[in-house]
Formats: sequence, C-alpha cells, structure tokens
Amino acid sequence: MADITFVTLISAEGHRFVLPKSAALGSGFIKNALESGFGESATGIITLEEQRSEIVEKVAEYLMYKERYSNSRDDPPDFQERVRPEIALELLMAADFLET
Repeated sequence: MADITFVTLISAEGHRFVLPKSAALGSGFIKNALESGFGESATGIITLEEQRSEIVEKVAEYLMYKERYSNSRDDPPDFQERVRPEIALELLMAADFLET
C-alpha cells in the first residue's frame, strides 16, 4: 500500500470527499481496495459509481464519527439523528456494501 495520508471517495456525480486514511479504513471495502495492489492503493482514490453524493457524504461523515468515538469513554451522540429518513434505506444499503 502506498504511503497515503488521505483517501478520496468519488460519488456517481463526480463529487469528491476527502477524509483521513485512518478514518477510511473503518470500511472493510475501502480497506480491501487500498490493500489490493490495484490503482486505488497507489492513488488513494476510490470511485463509488453507484452511490449518489448525498450518500457518499454521509458515509464519509460516519467514518469520521466512527473513528472519533471508537475509543471514547463518553457516550457518543446518536448518529441516527444526522440521517434524514428519506435516505435511511439507501444509506443502509451503501453501508452494507462498504462494510462500515
């Protein structure tokens, strides 16, 4: 795996979401892509062609949230409050695909 610090997620519409590699590794899919030996591992850029920008943004937000609160002694705020009901099912399917 190349020595990258940040990972870029690209949505179906071409929007880019940049997050620290340490947070991105909270996704099994992203971790596998970065360790694969393919182009993603050298560039740190992962295209999620079937995911809309709103969904990729929430996934990136969740990965940051997950990293922030994973070792916290305090109770984390409820992430569910940050998700609009209209996207909940689509976000759940994306989270399943990305193994978050």
